[in-house]
Amino acid sequence: MTKVYVAGKVSKDSVFGRHDWRDSFCAKLESLSGLKIKNLDPTKLGCDQNDAQMVFGGDSYLISQSNVLIAYLSDDISVGGSQEILIAKYYKIPVIGLAPQGGKFNGADKEYFGEVVKNYQDPFVFSSCDVVCSTVEEVATKLKDLSSIKPKTLAIIPEAVEHYLATKT
Repeated sequence: MTKVYVAGKVSKDSVFGRHDWRDSFCAKLESLSGLKIKNLDPTKLGCDQNDAQMVFGGDSYLISQSNVLIAYLSDDISVGGSQEILIAKYYKIPVIGLAPQGGKFNGADKEYFGEVVKNYQDPFVFSSCDVVCSTVEEVATKLKDLSSIKPKTLAIIPEAVEHYLATKT
């Protein structure tokens, strides 16, 4: 059984339109991959939402127990998703990013300071995720070969700083 933590929007007002979208997402991954998947769903922890430490601790615990974190990078993802990616790095858990082609994180044209970047790839997504897929089918394929993904660690941060210092003009 593959234990999956799906990072993504929690609000029913998201693009998914409901709180329990992770159930159908994991069912689709099971169908496409042929794997048995256990959904470690942070919305089902029963945490007191007024206790920030409890919510953060519960999510962190679930991530630590997962075999993989899938970050569903919808255009309306909140700050929690990016934090969950780094928590997975802390625990050396593989991260598969699902960034739909043409969305704000993958492949759209983006303007920065009057200059258009063609086929933009968000640097925070592509630097911190171990693999970035643009479709659910690609994610299912990667899940079948999960052992081939070597998780990046928090070392990505000082390595990026070194790269910046070595290449800045």
